[in-house]
Amino acid sequence: MPILLKRRNGEITPFRNAEFIPAYYFIPKSMLAQCGAELRNIPRNPRKLLLDWNAIATVESDLFQLLIIDAYAFMVWPFMGLGAKREIYSGYEPSWILAHSPAYWIQEMTDEKIIPTSKELLDNGGIDFDFGYVSEAEIEHFFDWLVPQAMAHHNMKAVIETAKEYRCFEDFDHRRSRQKTDFFREWYHTRTKHPQISLESFQEDYAEMHDGMEWDVPDESLDLELEAVDQVQVDTFLKTLTEKDKQILEMRMDGFTLEEIADKLGYANHSGVLKRIRKVGQAYEKFTGVDYEFHNKKII
Repeated sequence: MPILLKRRNGEITPFRNAEFIPAYYFIPKSMLAQCGAELRNIPRNPRKLLLDWNAIATVESDLFQLLIIDAYAFMVWPFMGLGAKREIYSGYEPSWILAHSPAYWIQEMTDEKIIPTSKELLDNGGIDFDFGYVSEAEIEHFFDWLVPQAMAHHNMKAVIETAKEYRCFEDFDHRRSRQKTDFFREWYHTRTKHPQISLESFQEDYAEMHDGMEWDVPDESLDLELEAVDQVQVDTFLKTLTEKDKQILEMRMDGFTLEEIADKLGYANHSGVLKRIRKVGQAYEKFTGVDYEFHNKKII
C-alpha cells in the first residue's frame, strides 16, 4: 500500500518514491558527496523530511529515483561475482539490468531487517530521530553475503550464465573493453558460410588434406573495425579534457620529457605534470572501462 501524503492544498495523494527513503539512508556519505545539494540535503530525520516541502519535491523527482538506481548498482556490482567492470556492458545486458533493479536488493535488505520499511519510517508523521551514515566497511560486510543470497532467491545466476553463453553485440557498451574485444574476435573468427562447421574444425581438415600445411587468413576487417572504434573513442574522450591537459598529452606523445613540459607550460617542477597525466589516465580508465594500471602509478 502506498504512503499517502497530505498536500499543502489539503489533497491526499500517494508519496511518490517514498518506498526508496529507507534505502536512501543506507547510501554512504562518500557517495552522496558526489551528488547535487538537493540530494545531499534531504533531512536524515523522517519527521523533518515530511515537514520539508523542498525535500519532498526532491524525493518525488526522477533525479532521486536515478540516485537510488545508480547507487545500488554501484554498491552491489562488486558482490555479484561477475569479474568485470559494470561500465563495459550496455543497458541491454542481463547482469547490468539486474544490478540496476534496486527493488531486488532493497526487498532483501528489508526482509533481513537491515533497513526498515517506508511504512515503519513514515507512518504517523515519521519517526523522530536522525539516521547516521553507513560506512563502506559496513556495506561490504552486509553485501558480501546479502547480494549472493538475493541472486539465489531470484535465480539471477542462471540468467547471467545464459547471457554469457549467448552473447550478442547489444550486450556491450560503446567503449572498448577486453571483454568486448574478445567477443568480437570470437564472433568473427568462428563464423563461416556453414555455421555448423567451426573455423578450428576447418583448419584441422585443411591441414589433414594438405600434408600438415596450416590454413589461416588474418581477419583484417576486424583490425580495421577495432582501430576505427578506438579512434572514435579517443576523439570523444579528448573533448572532455581541458586545453592544457590536451597540450600536455600532445607534447608527451611528441617525445618531450616531463621537465621540458613543466618548463614550457609554467609548472614549478615536473611533479605537477606527472599528476595531471596520471589524473587524465585514470579518467580514461573510467571512460573506457579498461584497467591501464594508472592506479599503480603508471606513467606514459
